[in-house]
Amino acid sequence: MKSSELFLKAAYRLGISNIFGIVGGEADAIQFDEEENIDFYLTRHEFTAGIMADTYSRVTGNPQMCYSTFGPGLTNLSTGVFSAIQDRSPVLVVSAQVPREEICFNQTHQCIDNVSFMNIITKYSKEIEDVMEIPKILTEALNIAVNGIPGPVYISFPRDLMKVDIDEEKATKMLEALRPITRAEPPPLNYKTLDLVIKKIKTAKSPLIIVGNQVIRESSCNELLEFINMVNIPVMATLSSKGVIPENHPLFITSASKYIDRIHQQSNLTNKIFENCDLMLLIGYDFGEDAKASLWNGIESIVINSFYNDMGKAFQPNILCLGDLSKSLKYLSTANIQSKQMSNNITEVKHIFDNGIINDDGKSSALCTIIESLRNALGETGILCCDIGLHKLYVGSLSKTYLPNTFLCSTVCGSFGFGLPGGLGAKLAKPNEKVCVICGDGGLHSTSHDLETAVRYNIPIVIVVLNDNAFGMIKHCQFNSRDDIFPKSVELGKVDFVKLANANGMAAEYLNNVDGLEALLNKAFASNKPFLIEVPINYNYKI
Repeated sequence: MKSSELFLKAAYRLGISNIFGIVGGEADAIQFDEEENIDFYLTRHEFTAGIMADTYSRVTGNPQMCYSTFGPGLTNLSTGVFSAIQDRSPVLVVSAQVPREEICFNQTHQCIDNVSFMNIITKYSKEIEDVMEIPKILTEALNIAVNGIPGPVYISFPRDLMKVDIDEEKATKMLEALRPITRAEPPPLNYKTLDLVIKKIKTAKSPLIIVGNQVIRESSCNELLEFINMVNIPVMATLSSKGVIPENHPLFITSASKYIDRIHQQSNLTNKIFENCDLMLLIGYDFGEDAKASLWNGIESIVINSFYNDMGKAFQPNILCLGDLSKSLKYLSTANIQSKQMSNNITEVKHIFDNGIINDDGKSSALCTIIESLRNALGETGILCCDIGLHKLYVGSLSKTYLPNTFLCSTVCGSFGFGLPGGLGAKLAKPNEKVCVICGDGGLHSTSHDLETAVRYNIPIVIVVLNDNAFGMIKHCQFNSRDDIFPKSVELGKVDFVKLANANGMAAEYLNNVDGLEALLNKAFASNKPFLIEVPINYNYKI
């Protein structure tokens, strides 16, 4: 058995069923049909491969693999890997390396120090040196990927080693010993700290909860719901954890964001949320999800989580309570904590958020209609995949989300161009759910080469591109500090995205009146084929 075949068969037995990527000059050494149970998806760009693996792994919790050739293939892939490490996706990242006798970093053709390069954006980075250790290395890597706080792991595979022949009997025995990777049990409860947390909650008059994505990863949503219903404490969710509880729940306020006042164009909403709060419960909290302590301005904070990365000087909670998150929430629910009274401030701002009220004289009404139409067409179970851009501020705040992993974004990494490949990965992970991508013209055109990938594999996502012929978010940032913009740094030429989609074999329509968007979305979903809708948009850049 050739070592490349051993690698692929071992990956399959450990749980890998999909590989996203591009093969390079090592194509003579590794053939991706050597394991018939793995599906290989050829993308137009390595970044797309990384993001597809990111969202597929994030939605399912099961690691999938992205692959590139050596040198520039790996550097192209690395942004997708960075997205996976920041947004906590358990991805297996693999690339070729030039033959060992040619390795001379930055001197040999397409040769870089793969392991050092990837070490800073992965949980594990290793090069294969002995083909007999392939099963062991894969097992070690994937265990690290799924356990603790999930993240990507990297393996470098020299081209010459891919061709090595291994004794068939020995290879078969190694493969037979492998089983799919599963997450280990979280750490046990710390009852002493939990009892202190209970005491703090009991004495607090107006506590507030911010929920992070670890609650979803630990499958603790039901336990969270039971706890908040018991104690009647209002809840905010990070963008990464939208849908952790249904956003029509009477205790849900809004997504935790520093942009709340700007989006709703009222100057005191954030202050009203936090001004009477005397205790912050940060459940499943991850600092990187962009709900930072500046929101609650020194209010006593408690982090309740299974795992947690120490943030050093950036943030330290007053109490850190670590242990099995589901069991911690169950323990808190049985503590006979008296139900809290929702403050008048929270009731007032909740009315604004529940009704999507924006004080902008109708300038953002098109965006509100677009967002409402998207969720109506998707239903409660459909997945909305949001690219990075000015639209994300609105979509993250205004899109009602009812179930975990039905709103996806490059929340922590903020990777421009995430939308299209993110939607492709999500649809492959959840083929029976509707998937819609919303993106700006800048974000879509940075990955539009993979419109053809959607068509080639007939991945029936619907893409809504909001076109303002500009980098809208950068315009907004420029207006934060000046009265005008520098056009050469933010304004783009016109692109006809309908023609671009058609050129790639995709059906598309241009929509002037957003009142017809919901009907067009329903038509697009009914076609069961990839479909693009271009919508011209006028933003209020000075929000």
